Amino acid sequence: MLSVSFTCLKSRQNKSGQSPIQLWVNVDGKRATTILSLRAAPQEFQKAMKSKQNNPILLYCNNVRERITEFFANSSYMGIVPTPQQIIDFVKSGFAIKQYMLYELFDDFLRIEKSKIGHEIQDSTYYKYCLVVERFKQAVPNKPINQVSHTDVLDFKYHLLNVSKLCTGTLSGYLTKAKTIFAYAIDNDLIQRNPFRQLKIQKEEVEINPLTKEELSRIIQKDFRIKRLNQVRDCFVFACYTALAYSDLASISIDDIKVQNGVHFIQKNRIKTGVQYTIPLNDIAMEILQRYNYQLPVLTNQRYNSYLKEIADICGIDKKLTSHLARHTAATLMLNSGISIDIVAKILGHRNTAMTAHYAKMLDKTIILTKIDF
Repeated sequence: MLSVSFTCLKSRQNKSGQSPIQLWVNVDGKRATTILSLRAAPQEFQKAMKSKQNNPILLYCNNVRERITEFFANSSYMGIVPTPQQIIDFVKSGFAIKQYMLYELFDDFLRIEKSKIGHEIQDSTYYKYCLVVERFKQAVPNKPINQVSHTDVLDFKYHLLNVSKLCTGTLSGYLTKAKTIFAYAIDNDLIQRNPFRQLKIQKEEVEINPLTKEELSRIIQKDFRIKRLNQVRDCFVFACYTALAYSDLASISIDDIKVQNGVHFIQKNRIKTGVQYTIPLNDIAMEILQRYNYQLPVLTNQRYNSYLKEIADICGIDKKLTSHLARHTAATLMLNSGISIDIVAKILGHRNTAMTAHYAKMLDKTIILTKIDF
């Protein structure tokens, strides 16, 4: 809440009987003050401020109030509530609005994204935005946001390719997130045109080769004799039978397990999209859940992927085991077993079958590798 008030400092009258007018700014209980350039006799000031007719003192004070109110409203609209001292600095600068800088945009965007962690985005998504900002700062110096050009975007892309040496898939992810930051600037009327508008972001089509039934069986049957590897194996196998993403594995609890007509299934919302999914559990998935009292021992993503690499080496599997591969494996096995794409889409938590269609592209390859028993 903003409040603006004026007082006349009678104790500081000059020989002509004129006193300085003091400005007070209050924002949510915090105050700041400064002396304005206008002077007036204390009695004259009191009379002028109470008058219903325009007069020089009232007009002056109302003009200051209106400019402060407009500055406060514009700043708040952009998600930045100015402090009382910032408002005083604005007044002392002659009501000159400070240019909004590129690095200020980054700070404001990251602050908002950080507030979304846990209910709109994962901390990994926030961390990726932090990396994008860090790389952008390395490539482009701080400047007024309205001066950021397409050339700066190309400098950023060049830096990612030639200094950071990112592959095509990672490069497109960085560029897409940077473009999102500038889209935020447009949505908040900070710039008129997105400097990324002329950049075509080419997304690399990454082909993931899912596990075969034989490879998955090899992992299931292997006793690694090391607790951490057995735990990671169990989480991975559970994902291969449920198509759950890594972030969803850790969120499962006994309250999410339902039973209907003797069939156990998980029903809840995906963390990433918020879309509800329903996944029937086979005997292996149920046995894994019961082994850990319905609370899977999920490690950090980095350690999880590191141990999966070790598991692949031990089992002689020449594929990079990841949580994403497990999801692809589950979807492909379901489609190959004859489950309709509509049901698979529901299990995956996709909003429509178009999102599931790229799994179906793998069917020709995986059908060839599938042994058919009549």
